[in-house]
Amino acid sequence: MTLMISGVLFAQTPGENIDVKHYEINLWGFDFSNHTLQGEAFIDFQTTAPVSTVVLELKRLSVTDVASDYYNVESFSQEGDRLIVNFDETIDANENVTLDVRYGGNTFSETWGGVEWWGSDYVYNLGVGFDSQPHNLGKTWFPCVDDFTDKATYTLYITVDNNKKAICGGNLINVFDNGDGTSTWYWETPQEIATYHMSFAIGAYQVWEDIYHGIERDIPVEVYAKPSQMGNVPGTFANVKTIAAFYEECLGAYPFNRIGYVSTSKGCMEHIDNIAMAADIINGNTSQEEYVAHELSHMYFGNKVTCSTAGDMWLNEGFAQFWGLFYRVGVYGEDNFQTNMSTLNRTITGWCLNHNNWIPLNNMPLDMTYDSKAVYDRGAVIVNSMMNYMGRDNFLAGLRHYLDTYAYEAATSEQLRDALTEATGIDMTGFFDTFVFTGGIPHYAVGITGINPSGDQYLVRLKMNYEHIGPSHVGQQNRMEVTFVGNNGELHTELVQWDGLEEEVAVTLDFEPEAVFADYFNHFLDAKYDQNVMATEPMNFSLERLQTKVISVSDSTLLRVEAHPVRPSDDPEIPGLNLSTTHYWNVLRHDFGEADVTGIFSFSSSNDNDIIQTQNDSAVLLYRANVLDPWHTIPYTQEGSWKLGRFHVHDMRTGEYTIAAIDKSIYALNETPMPIQTLFPNPASQQVTLQWEEKCDGTIKVYNQQFQLVKAIPYSNASQKTIDINGLASGIYYIENNQIIQKLIIKQP
Repeated sequence: MTLMISGVLFAQTPGENIDVKHYEINLWGFDFSNHTLQGEAFIDFQTTAPVSTVVLELKRLSVTDVASDYYNVESFSQEGDRLIVNFDETIDANENVTLDVRYGGNTFSETWGGVEWWGSDYVYNLGVGFDSQPHNLGKTWFPCVDDFTDKATYTLYITVDNNKKAICGGNLINVFDNGDGTSTWYWETPQEIATYHMSFAIGAYQVWEDIYHGIERDIPVEVYAKPSQMGNVPGTFANVKTIAAFYEECLGAYPFNRIGYVSTSKGCMEHIDNIAMAADIINGNTSQEEYVAHELSHMYFGNKVTCSTAGDMWLNEGFAQFWGLFYRVGVYGEDNFQTNMSTLNRTITGWCLNHNNWIPLNNMPLDMTYDSKAVYDRGAVIVNSMMNYMGRDNFLAGLRHYLDTYAYEAATSEQLRDALTEATGIDMTGFFDTFVFTGGIPHYAVGITGINPSGDQYLVRLKMNYEHIGPSHVGQQNRMEVTFVGNNGELHTELVQWDGLEEEVAVTLDFEPEAVFADYFNHFLDAKYDQNVMATEPMNFSLERLQTKVISVSDSTLLRVEAHPVRPSDDPEIPGLNLSTTHYWNVLRHDFGEADVTGIFSFSSSNDNDIIQTQNDSAVLLYRANVLDPWHTIPYTQEGSWKLGRFHVHDMRTGEYTIAAIDKSIYALNETPMPIQTLFPNPASQQVTLQWEEKCDGTIKVYNQQFQLVKAIPYSNASQKTIDINGLASGIYYIENNQIIQKLIIKQP
């Protein structure tokens, strides 16, 4: 807010009506016992409107004097974190002014951030604080405009005892021996950067040095660490040059002066050329290398281009978290990256399904700016989705354009969206509306609605579905990878685009597909859990209340299980039959040879409380082979009670499965619209008769308790059939007819 009196603008907020161009910061008098320092800052700024008052920020430190070059300072005062400077005249717009501010005292720090770790030998700053709101803490060691958008160049003069070094961002120009037991370290940062990216670290550091031969120049590599750590540095930073080369290959020339790290007791923080690296990371191996990569990527995302507001912090931290995984492509290979990203994707899927977390990515509350799940990990998974939505080459070209367009400036999510669109011709509006500007998580589904041979090829018609879990939103420009599985186990993936909730599309294939899946390779943030297994021996695995048991396998069996936390499509709407509104499973089973596979589906009144609430709600398992097949029952054995139980499906087939509940009270009081079958006698020993309502053709199947088929009795134009069970051992059996299963007890004399 600006106060205007007689045409003169009186600044009310820090940085209002001025644009800082350069800071010269002088620090000396470090008292490691009392945690104090002395400083003087020369602040060069240009007025953007007529002003007689300028407001800067300085936290806890006390100002002793303020002067200016050409304009007289009438008075100054400090109100909280604000330093208010009043001139005795009005300064016109577009004037260049230098303020000389002298200050000192006790420094500020918090749980994480500020001027940290005053000890006998070391002190350093961390440019942000997790507790402070706003989070920027450049103000804890020099007067400044402490925001994301007012960027400047820097000169630093840091005077310390001769047994210490003063490590800062930028280029080390000289070290002056003052002849009194102290030295002054002189650093220059020529790039315009935000205040929270400037840093100092003082201590008895030693330096490990190397040279990275970049695509445009040789770049110094410097790691400053305590003497006791120096033996660990080469092992921890073994791949730093390979990481830098991968970043340059993808994103363009390295944008700053050095590849620099400094050991601190807390970390990590992406200061320009002087990355704070927590001491325990420098452990002699690469076990925590993702931090080395994450912070180095900030030189592009966060430092070269900075988010305009704290609400858009994903532009810094989400991208850095992504590159802290994506670097693995350049160091360890594509499969390594995909495995790690897929694991993170599953974690964030679960996080996004919680209604408490339906927060837009670009509008983060201040108390969640640095939330590890909401901003870092979710941001990384969405950036990965963006890459697969655009295609990797387009994605990288778009990022290079974004970084060049807003180099050494600040940007918004909207500006990133537009830069990607401009660079590639891919309209990113729909993607950003779904993944960035809307909370929650999308769900995608695909089904085959027709296959038409065409010469040596097949025209496959698909039904694509979109659903949004969270705030109301209908996705447009939806793009999703769909993977077809052939009759010989071959895979083919296409990127399919459609608008709205549902649309039919067509794809031409060189083989006839057996099944189709959305996001088979887990490249997108979408509401499902999945697992792919190639079983070559007996094994078990579980996914979201479905246990898959490979009992035997002669060669190998490809299994894919998907768990979808949404309502199944095409609810049959039969009175008294309620399908789950919260989950269904999609299964692919492709045998190379012979295999025996059982699926065990669990239900409970807690997980399925949308349909199972009282004893009248009898749980059943429904199945369909594809989206054209109606939901129906299949052979299974059931164990447990109405509150908690499991369905055992022997010889689990490819298709979709869901839990449903039959309201027994409805069928007890009314004529049931579902077929009625009578089985008698039961128990039986020699023969059993099965009766049903209408004559039809079919086959009665008899299964044992392990759901192995023991009899199949075909019939035609019949409404009853007598079955010979003589010779079957005593026990529990199951009779299947007309998609209805009934229990039969055989008691032999």
